[in-house]
Amino acid sequence: MKTIHVQPLSAEKFAKYGEFQNLLDDASLAAKSVFPFGFFADVVKLDLGTGTLPTISVCQARKAEKNIIASLEAHKATCEGLLPLDDDVVIFVGTAFPGRPFSVDSVEAFYVPKGTFVKLNPYILHGTQFPVNADVAHVVCILPGRTFANDIQMQALPEDARAEVVL
Repeated sequence: MKTIHVQPLSAEKFAKYGEFQNLLDDASLAAKSVFPFGFFADVVKLDLGTGTLPTISVCQARKAEKNIIASLEAHKATCEGLLPLDDDVVIFVGTAFPGRPFSVDSVEAFYVPKGTFVKLNPYILHGTQFPVNADVAHVVCILPGRTFANDIQMQALPEDARAEVVL
């Protein structure tokens, strides 16, 4: 089984997957917003397509004995937004190659502090998040409505093609 080590978020390392913004850091919010205080507008933009309205969902990331990547998913046409609310989480992301089965070979893992919004670009491999401290972490997930039914490619991985994510 492949082992993937968690790394801290950095703009340089994460750029090919999307972007992120600490929503609790007023100074960096002010630097990205047209308004320097009080209301930090449009600090991260998500392309959610034109088919449906954006929705807010909540994922329950549950602690397990080992952080195993058992499946991978990607969205062809839309970005995905993730915001851990009550615990730091680990996410994994990678590049998909059209026409080829999904694989953990390109996957990297990142430590995302609670309150940090992560935007995943279209067709970026990803999956469930792993809580760092709590038994359950709640993660806001922003996607177009019914993306789980109309813009998802998901592949379960056989046992010998999985990876373990370690801190």
